[in-house]
Amino acid sequence: MKIYEKIFERLEELNMSQIELSGRTGIATSTISDWRKKQINPQADKLVPICKALEMSITDLLCDEDDKKNKVLSRDYVGEDHILIEKNISSTIGVKRRILNFYEQMEVNKVETDLIDNTTERNISIIRDVDGNNIVLINDILFKSRRSIEWDEIEKLLRKFIGNYYEIAETAEKIYIGSDFPDEFAHSKYTKAIKGANEKAKANSVSAIGDLISIADNKMMYPDYEKKHGRKAKNGWYRYDTRFGIPVYDESGEIKRYNIFKARMLVRCDEKKNLYLYDIVQIKKETSTPLE
Repeated sequence: MKIYEKIFERLEELNMSQIELSGRTGIATSTISDWRKKQINPQADKLVPICKALEMSITDLLCDEDDKKNKVLSRDYVGEDHILIEKNISSTIGVKRRILNFYEQMEVNKVETDLIDNTTERNISIIRDVDGNNIVLINDILFKSRRSIEWDEIEKLLRKFIGNYYEIAETAEKIYIGSDFPDEFAHSKYTKAIKGANEKAKANSVSAIGDLISIADNKMMYPDYEKKHGRKAKNGWYRYDTRFGIPVYDESGEIKRYNIFKARMLVRCDEKKNLYLYDIVQIKKETSTPLE
């Protein structure tokens, strides 16, 4: 069975639509449709997010049963790609060839991936203020200078999160990152309008998206003002509150205090009641005094 055939077979098993697969992987629905219509397989760099979305291993996707005969496998383990991959103790030549070929093709994208990972190296902590509110402290910020924010670059940075989901600690709700989030976050009407400290705060929040979701609270139905979201809002539109801190540095480069920002997460609901982060808006600085 070809790779694209396995993908569509798995979609049927999970009762998952092509639209949902697109939302979880960032792959255009037209591209997914072309796999079947043109009888072609996805590019190698798309296989990891596909496996993650479909909850299957690379070996199952790449190898047929004939390839896997006489192979002894240990239990699955979670690899660096955060998907289940079989750990081969002994493999047939067919399995080895397919797996090695996959990683050779993935190597083409390794430099770009490493660059993104290094750019977003995390130094994040979550604390409570004197009133008991959770705050995400972004201790190393990406944008310190006064130069203009390159929102196209931020959009590219956010695309690596497509297909992930994060749980709100208070309610255990899962918030997915869909394919529409990077563009909306970087180029929404709100983003184009904000300036100064609020603009820099939004830009720097990209390194803590999952943490901002995890502390979110105060869920409320959110009206579709001006009816501008149309079909995307038909299944429900919600907002959550979240808070984060951006460091202010002294002349020696040491952190002297944090500016604390309150923000509102816009979340849309799809036809299966899955929740997707849509944008982060209404960012407002609360205080410039040090945390106590």
